[in-house]
Parts: sequence; C-alpha cells; structure tokens
Amino acid sequence: MSLEQASEIQRRMYDFIVNYMKSEGMPPTNREIGRELNIASTGHVDYHLTMLEKKGLISRQAKKSRGIKLTKQTQDGIPVMGKIAAGEPLDIFEGATESVDVGQNFTDTENTYALVVRGRSMIEDHICDGDYVVIKKQATCRDGDIVVAVHMQEGVSGSATLKRFFQEKDHDRVRLQPANSELDPIMIPKTIWDREWQIQGKVVAIFRQCITAA
Repeated sequence: MSLEQASEIQRRMYDFIVNYMKSEGMPPTNREIGRELNIASTGHVDYHLTMLEKKGLISRQAKKSRGIKLTKQTQDGIPVMGKIAAGEPLDIFEGATESVDVGQNFTDTENTYALVVRGRSMIEDHICDGDYVVIKKQATCRDGDIVVAVHMQEGVSGSATLKRFFQEKDHDRVRLQPANSELDPIMIPKTIWDREWQIQGKVVAIFRQCITAA
C-alpha cells in the first residue's frame, strides 16, 4: 500500500520519521513524534503508527522506544545502519535508516552496511566527520585493519567505535589506534578484550556523498 493512501497526519508523521532517521541515524520515539506534530497523546501517536504499519510503510519492534523501521527499501545502494564515532564510542542502531549509493564500480556489496562517521579521530586516514564508511561484516581482522569494535554490555551489543586494530602480543593487550596524532589509543588487556569486546566488521570503502531515504 502506498503513502498516498495514508491520511495527511500519517503522511506528515512518515516524512518526519524519514527525515529524523536521516539526521539522527536512528528512529524517533513516540514522544518526539508527538512533539513535532503537536499531538499531546502518545496513544494517538501510537494509533497513527499502527495505521502506517498496517499500510506496510513501517514495522515496529515491541517494547522498544526506538523500534520503528522503514519497510520501503531502495533497490540500489548499501543500507546505512546508524552512526559510529571516530572519537568517543556511540551506539549503533540496528535497522537500516537509509541507503548510500556506492556506484556501479563497487560490486562487493554482499554482507555490507554503511555507517555515518561522527568525530575527527580518523582524519589522518582521510575519514572525516560526516563521511560514510562501508563495513564488511566479519568477526575477525588483521593488524592494521580499520574495524568496528563493539564493547559488549552483559552479553548485549553496546557502544561501538571506529579504530585501527592492533594485537600487541608482547604486552598481552589489544590497541585500538586513532588516526589523529592529538589523540591517545585505547588500550585493552587481552583478557578483557576476549570477554567484553567484539569485531563486527572492517572498513572496505569510504564515501562522501548524498544519501537516499530507504
């Protein structure tokens, strides 16, 4: 079912969700939607979200304050899964919010996703604030790879950071190295790394361009 079949308030709500995801890298809460559209009752917001869900424009995860996902995906491009810090760790939002067009020359798109870079700690690797990094999903890496390193919290994915990975066997630790001479690396004892950290992929491409709503 198309957006044209939705009511005016539902079209405005859908547009706000799409634009919010573009700017924030995650979906809005019901309260944020209500505040934007001047709807005082979160119950009324929930009703219109249910209508958008029935029309096939969104899906929602139960008991999650930011559980909205867009179901109308673009056929081209790589899904953008949120934001990642190149400075301090930030949360990765699970669920594509838009897609980035990587062009026809980039053919290895299987098991890949994109993240919006926030921060300046990787600028000496020419990864700037606002760039899009394409990540190849994998749990292993080699020394020197630029990786998505995730600090697990009670066995659940927590904050993630973008750094070069080095295993310092002589010191029995892992070093997450920024590409900014003004910043210090993150040093993690190997026992803590094995228990609390995971690699969720490595950077295979960097793009600086416009994104497309999913």
